Amino acid sequence: MCDIIKSFFPKAYEVSRYEETETEYTFELLSVSESATCPSCKAASVHVHSYQEKKPRDLPIFGKRVLLRVLQKKYYCDNENCGVKLFIERTGFIDHYSQFTERCREYMLKVAVHVNCEAAVKILSYQGIRVSGDTLLNMLKAAGAEYQSKVSGKIGVDDWAYRKGQTYGTLICDLETHEVIDVLMGRDSETLENWLKGHPHIEIVSRDRASSYSSAVRNVLPTAIQIADRFHITQNLLNALKETMKSFMPQVMDVPTEPESEQDEVVVRQRVKKTEKPSNVNPHKKVVGTKYKKSTI
Repeated sequence: MCDIIKSFFPKAYEVSRYEETETEYTFELLSVSESATCPSCKAASVHVHSYQEKKPRDLPIFGKRVLLRVLQKKYYCDNENCGVKLFIERTGFIDHYSQFTERCREYMLKVAVHVNCEAAVKILSYQGIRVSGDTLLNMLKAAGAEYQSKVSGKIGVDDWAYRKGQTYGTLICDLETHEVIDVLMGRDSETLENWLKGHPHIEIVSRDRASSYSSAVRNVLPTAIQIADRFHITQNLLNALKETMKSFMPQVMDVPTEPESEQDEVVVRQRVKKTEKPSNVNPHKKVVGTKYKKSTI
């Protein structure tokens, strides 16, 4: 077998065989380890019990999907005081419950962090990695703080409608990176308070005039500065200009309607006279029919 293909996988495995089609590779990997450590008591063991087969997906090779058939070794635990009798070796290449190899999982998470999960699904599909958006989202949640977006000390908070008049949510953005940090279900004060408790370093909150948001920030972060968002600042400015203009402008304004010359006055009167309707016409009178005189040519 080609040495290049063997170099794609850790030395803890031997590539026993592989198949290639137009769209994918299938590799069978056999563990060649001679000992393993019990995950419970950390005792080393050299007694092999059997093999367990796993079928994870790996990073693509030359643009083709990669499917693995990995035979992991099961060991007896030599520690009599340990409650675990059998365990599967841990090589760091495949997690016990994951459908992907560790290097494939890390790559997918890095893509999902920089874009949303649905966009990451499309990007990964072009590279031969099939995964759903819900799976990526669950992987990000399970990964924890390692792959969570870093929140600066300045955030913007506003509500938005899943369905107008029925279901609302809260959108939180980073004012420095202009990226969406989180989307919360609901727009009440308790929802925002629970989120703010996990981010005590926030110093500035830009929000709308909702009392629920102001009370949430005041209760959790009393030292944080609350400011109005751009829309409401502009609205406040327009209202202030409107009130200022009212103080200078009179309540009633006389608009001159006299023509500039006598000739213009005559033209205006003629136009008015032409557009006037005769007063003797009954608008409610129904016209039954009209007689026409036949013409001969």
